[in-house]
Amino acid sequence: MMSPVTRPTPGPLADLERAFDAAAAIVEAVPADRRDAPTPCTDWTVADVVEHVIAGNLAVARSLGPDPADAVAGSLAPRLRSSAEALVAGLAAPGVLAGTVTVPFGTVPAPVAVQLRTIEALVHGWDVAVGSGQDPTGLPDDLAEAGIAFTGSVFATRDRAGLPFAPAVPVEDDAPAIDRLAGLLGRADPRR
Repeated sequence: MMSPVTRPTPGPLADLERAFDAAAAIVEAVPADRRDAPTPCTDWTVADVVEHVIAGNLAVARSLGPDPADAVAGSLAPRLRSSAEALVAGLAAPGVLAGTVTVPFGTVPAPVAVQLRTIEALVHGWDVAVGSGQDPTGLPDDLAEAGIAFTGSVFATRDRAGLPFAPAVPVEDDAPAIDRLAGLLGRADPRR
């Protein structure tokens, strides 16, 4: 868990923090012999996926102001947590949520950036869980449902071809929300 000093009040930043707490718990449980295992995120290993999320967190945090130090050296989970703390701290600065934020593919309103990073934590947490043989259903169901709604609204107004997602993969309507979110974003589930 993040430090109580930086814990945001309930709302989108608290949801972002919960998503990263759940994803980091999955990363902490990756067996050493599964770090180089393939994931549903095409061409990326478990470690590659985590490194991608860390880099994205730090890129967004850097776009918000003073350059945060790179995530601490060492294993993936502490580095993921450190990058998430830098991201949340940057987003929690006065006035930031009323402005725009630069994310890896452009500049968006800050609340959109928060939702995108929340989805990033959830879906890549799912990738890591599936790639390392863990159960991804520990990722917050309510956040996955919100991610489905948000993603559906984005796909309804934008050409999916211009977004960094594979075509949707069919998933049963009664599947866990995190599985449905992953399918919506083009992840084929090798467990099925």
